[in-house]
Amino acid sequence: MAAKGRLAWLALAALALVGCHRGAYERMETLRFDQLTTPGTMRTARVGDVDVRYFEAGVGPVVLLVHGLGEHAGYWNENVPGLLEKDVRVVAVDLPGHGASDKPHDAPYTMGWHAAVLRGLLDVVAPDEKVTVVGHSMGGQIALRLALTWPDRVKHLVLLAPAGIERFTPGEGVWLKQVSTTATFLARSEDELRAHYRKNVFGAWSPAAEHHLEERVRLRRAPDFRPYIYAVVRCIHGMIDGPVADELPSLAVPATVLFGADDGLVPNPVLHGGSAADVAAEARRLLPRARVDVLPGLGHMLQIEAPARVNAAILEAAR
Repeated sequence: MAAKGRLAWLALAALALVGCHRGAYERMETLRFDQLTTPGTMRTARVGDVDVRYFEAGVGPVVLLVHGLGEHAGYWNENVPGLLEKDVRVVAVDLPGHGASDKPHDAPYTMGWHAAVLRGLLDVVAPDEKVTVVGHSMGGQIALRLALTWPDRVKHLVLLAPAGIERFTPGEGVWLKQVSTTATFLARSEDELRAHYRKNVFGAWSPAAEHHLEERVRLRRAPDFRPYIYAVVRCIHGMIDGPVADELPSLAVPATVLFGADDGLVPNPVLHGGSAADVAAEARRLLPRARVDVLPGLGHMLQIEAPARVNAAILEAAR
């Protein structure tokens, strides 16, 4: 990364640490993690030493929905009703460290550890089935690790703006870890978060985008907010330290990979630049048997911005 670009990024990080005036959501009542909006009533499964919260409903082939970094099961709220209308059984998980699942301080939060937790959850909800695993962003990298390690448990992968395709050099990885700190994330103000969501996360602003911003801001005084932020940081380290790209040519599981043409996070805008189409081209090279599409006019949150389009791909894979 050029020195000028790195200094600019660090300046932005410093502004985040200083913070801005309190926004409207920062003045609202604190939201607890068990009050986050979800697709429906959540259940709890004990997987190893971790209580994992998940939603389950429907009858038919199992579809496991795995959210991205910092998200929770409610990021599939726009998808679940349409999926349930089509005779599939939907399982939407709060990954450990996220949502209302446990947030253990001593967990490794590696991609392999998350994949093992998902394998354990599948042993609870679908012990005798191959399932369609849908992963968004970091959830895509976890889904890939799950399929590479336990291909006998995965029928099809649907990857939405997945991490794991884009490569980072050792030096880039070290730098990303250095700037991704608990202090930086804890200090992000409502204004900073809104700017980040608008520029990088959502291709088009919507009521759903506003809702997720509100939730994120109102969680700041929740008792387990700091453990959540710690888990987010550890997950970033886990993504960097757990690359899967070199293993993808050996993937035995069918895959559908979707990117938004206007994604502001893939590829990394600070280190790499370019476009999501560049990462999609690499996905086609690494996964020659996969279906890889770049969807115009969409950003990083494909499942929220175009739920019908994403649901169609999920249902095609699940049949």
